[in-house]
Amino acid sequence: MLVSELIARKGKIVFTVKETSTVFDAVKKLDDTRAGAMLVTNENDQLVGIISERDILYKCYNSGVPLKENLVKNLMTSAENLIVGKMEDTVVYLMNAMLDKQIRHIPILEDDEIVAIVSIEDVLRAVVETTESEAKLLREYIKNPFGVHAYK
Repeated sequence: MLVSELIARKGKIVFTVKETSTVFDAVKKLDDTRAGAMLVTNENDQLVGIISERDILYKCYNSGVPLKENLVKNLMTSAENLIVGKMEDTVVYLMNAMLDKQIRHIPILEDDEIVAIVSIEDVLRAVVETTESEAKLLREYIKNPFGVHAYK
């Protein structure tokens, strides 16, 4: 399955937060949207990074700076360190990238524009669905390799 097919099913859902927002505001938005990560944009709405619940948990805890005083740009993973996907990538490629880099979210870009953000849950659902469908077809073929329907 291609990422474009996954996005067509899921929809182009993207939550963003400004890099100058407080971490408290980002946590509130993550909670309100039930998202695990948000893309971070600058004042021109350009992608500058991503912030995840993991970033907040580990980096904020270690910084000792209160959530209402710390800025998103201090905790986010910056754009130059982002793993990004494209619409023509396969879901298996995204899954392998996520496993290899131990990340849970990948922004999808098309012509340098934000299209969506894909989570590991989205990827796993697509892989399981594809695997189940292929397994069903293989079982049917094994039972009836020539497509002859002698029994009804």
